[in-house]
Amino acid sequence: MKRKNGRNQGEVFTDKNAIQFILDEVNYFPEVDLRNISLLEPASGKGAFAIEIINRLFQSSVLYNFSFLDSLICNLAFVELDKYAFGKLCNSIDELVFDLISQKNNVSSKICLNKNFLTHEFNVKYDCIVGNPPYIRHELIPEFDKSIYQQKFSTFKYRADLYIPFYENSLCLLKPDRLLSFICSNRWLYNQYGKPLREKISTKYNLKKILNIEKSSPFDEVVTAYPCITTIQNSKQCEKVLFYEDNSKTIDFSNIHFTEVDNPKTYSWQNLFLHYNINNIALVGIEEQGFEIGIGVATGADSIFVKQGKELNGIEKSRILPLVKSSDLKNNTFSWNENYLINPYDNDELCDLKLYPHLQTYFNDNKDTLLKRHTAKKTPNKWYKTIDKIKPELLAKPKLLLPDLTGNKFLFMDEGNYYPHHNIYYITSDNIPSLKILASILMSDFTKNQMSQIGIRMNGGLPRFQSQVLKQLKIPNISQLSLLDKDELVQAYENQNLYETNRVINKYCTQKGI
Repeated sequence: MKRKNGRNQGEVFTDKNAIQFILDEVNYFPEVDLRNISLLEPASGKGAFAIEIINRLFQSSVLYNFSFLDSLICNLAFVELDKYAFGKLCNSIDELVFDLISQKNNVSSKICLNKNFLTHEFNVKYDCIVGNPPYIRHELIPEFDKSIYQQKFSTFKYRADLYIPFYENSLCLLKPDRLLSFICSNRWLYNQYGKPLREKISTKYNLKKILNIEKSSPFDEVVTAYPCITTIQNSKQCEKVLFYEDNSKTIDFSNIHFTEVDNPKTYSWQNLFLHYNINNIALVGIEEQGFEIGIGVATGADSIFVKQGKELNGIEKSRILPLVKSSDLKNNTFSWNENYLINPYDNDELCDLKLYPHLQTYFNDNKDTLLKRHTAKKTPNKWYKTIDKIKPELLAKPKLLLPDLTGNKFLFMDEGNYYPHHNIYYITSDNIPSLKILASILMSDFTKNQMSQIGIRMNGGLPRFQSQVLKQLKIPNISQLSLLDKDELVQAYENQNLYETNRVINKYCTQKGI
């Protein structure tokens, strides 16, 4: 998440319209009798939600003639870990209560907790749980805290953001049939680290509603958070979920028209964001069609194993392979920079350096550096190995080259001339026309849309080609395409004609029921 001010990491405040929508989602209306409705906000910040909640409770107390103060103390709980924000929260609540009832009362001390929500033991459950849980990336969570969360929460796996255990802990504190509504990043709905949480919700709870507003900014500052509002009920899953997606920068919460879609099972959450059924038999995986997906070689010491031709100093030709790097694939062009990979392997085993005197001299000159690598410390007798074993037969295979993080709109074909570097994913096949058809499919809007839901997008919206994403993709079965469509997709690839690619692919993939 990109911060535009000096606030603490993860601290983002929600604007009033979004807060009102979320409270409506859990049926916390001022027009109903709220005297016995308990509510928890697990990450209260400085009190944006608390102010609206308390105002609604006061309006209800006037309408239904019950003790506002008693209900406030008995039923509301606001948790905030940060001491500075907690102080602001308490002051805001005490000032508001004084304004409402003209009576000084240190009510915040009775309803506010300066605790870690994820480790504090609660002895009650709640009718409503609302809020904006903190966004803190996995690598920024202290290691000590991570170990505690991993033991306590079954959903805190892979590289989960901190909001994941906030969901799990909150759902555990929800009374039967009651509601939770959070505004949060939408990434957990389809990426790997969100899978355990999706499985828990699919099997134990009812996903009622999703409002995906990732391009809007329903906060009081500019952040990149991909927001989404999810409403979840502690009940058996229903057949349908209400879904709405709005790509506007500003959301009119009073003019949202939800549609019913199938409630996702443990395997089908991606369907929520797509215009077709990803699990239909007409769409199959890439590897199921005979292609192989891989990633290029990691050496552990590129400065030694990767050299330009003029730097090879007589190393035996049988020990070098032309290497393609992601820097060769920029601005939608393929321009090889004459890098070579020095290969220490013979027939899947490390070569005998005595057979290659120039290579032996070169490695001995760099032995001190090579020995410092982790892979060399683990196996000192193999000190000149690369992290990944080099397979020279890969060089001659036709392959699509899929560089990560370059932003190319077009994919490149290597008909068997280069070995891929570690930041390039590749797909191989013995059939070059089939690879060109696959390239067209992968460049289509259909696939980019699917990839953006499965994987991670770069700034600007371009999806990243990664092995785990490629292996999850479902695409039309190439063997079942008509001969005319196959020819047109090959031509579209060769001409870099994305319009023609989309025209052909959309015939197979535009209908939800395909």
